[in-house]
Amino acid sequence: MSAAVSRRRLLKLAGGAAAALGVAAAADRDALGEATAAPARSAVPARAGASAASRAATTVRRFSAWSAAPSFPDASGRSATGFHDALVRMVVRPTLGGTRPRIRLSNRYGTAPLHVSHAWISVRAEGPEEEPGTRTAVTFGGRAGAVVPAGSDLVSDAVAVPFAVVPEAALLVTLQVAGATGPTTWHARSRDAGYVMDGAARLARGARLPRTATRRWSRLDGWFWLCGLDLLSGSAAGTVVCFGDSITDGPPTPRGASSVRWPDLLADRIARARPRSPYGVVDLGIAGNRLLRSAKPAGAAALDRFGTDVLAQQGATDVILLEGINDIGAGTDSYGRPVTASELIDAQRRLIGQARSAGLAVHGATLLPFEGAKYYTLQGERVRQQLNQWIRTGGEYDSVVDFDRAVRDLRQPTRYAVPYDSGDHLHPSDAGQAALAAAVDLRALQAPRV
Repeated sequence: MSAAVSRRRLLKLAGGAAAALGVAAAADRDALGEATAAPARSAVPARAGASAASRAATTVRRFSAWSAAPSFPDASGRSATGFHDALVRMVVRPTLGGTRPRIRLSNRYGTAPLHVSHAWISVRAEGPEEEPGTRTAVTFGGRAGAVVPAGSDLVSDAVAVPFAVVPEAALLVTLQVAGATGPTTWHARSRDAGYVMDGAARLARGARLPRTATRRWSRLDGWFWLCGLDLLSGSAAGTVVCFGDSITDGPPTPRGASSVRWPDLLADRIARARPRSPYGVVDLGIAGNRLLRSAKPAGAAALDRFGTDVLAQQGATDVILLEGINDIGAGTDSYGRPVTASELIDAQRRLIGQARSAGLAVHGATLLPFEGAKYYTLQGERVRQQLNQWIRTGGEYDSVVDFDRAVRDLRQPTRYAVPYDSGDHLHPSDAGQAALAAAVDLRALQAPRV
């Protein structure tokens, strides 16, 4: 079952959230003047050079179609130990269609240079298996391999053939790494499981893997070094960057299934409302992330990573900012003092300024209820209410995305409504994720009507 189909089934089961998405979709079509039906979102991208329309896209702009925020290695596990002479294969699902993809690799938090011998993109058949004939080489400055210094990111060349991609297609990005990598830059909460084949140094990129190879792949949770994919599009209107913490990052990858995240559902909603001029939607949430303070393994503070994570996105037009609940839950700022609403407001103002300087529209999301969560306090609730009041009425955001109002209990507004609570009173359920996606006003996005 495809991810798109599974999400549609989820929405049918999500009660009020599904109804809200239906109402939102109808309003989107009326307001935006788009066609009522989107083109089919195939589970398999077109083969290289599939159509004249795809070839024409090589002359137009680049847009980010998939991203994951790089973060610190864990204290234990594969990100801590790293890899040695391995093939690392990861699944990505671009939210835009286009051609000539590039990938971005990050060794931002590594301790040694990353040696990539070969890299390629292919179409996923099933599990770790590739669709025959779809493997396409990725090069770096015209070379098959590259060295990514510790502390650095690297963008590949565009693939040399007009490899065409449709939205939500499952692509495989495979990296052949040589030697010992040491601790890795990674993103823990991958939407799909990846795969690793250890001891693969002698398997050349162009060689056919042995018949027993599929038995040698091991499951791998997380995206390692891979942090972005952009492509050329002749129809895209822009890319929406969803920036935040675990509520944006979504739940950990379930065994044998895809995670449900509000940015994914937002991408589906945009595709239905704007079939002729879609947006890419990229998720740059990190579980545990804070506005003011970096913390392992929760990533660099939002203030520190905004430039490298958000402003580096190709074709970005809009950012939806949801940050601050973990600062409130921790209770202290980077100096060990009690965190205040004023500090969080000042931090968000700085991010608004950075985004505006780069030409992005900024949409402020209110913090969700958290009474009953492990780190809930009355003082924290007061800070949350003060911050939300500023987001709603301060007039500094281009628009307000009222996530709090979308999921709170009308009788106890400091708590989630029961259907929207995952059970920990901090994170939304599947229905809650759908309610968040429905709360975004597509009319507030920057692109003109088509």
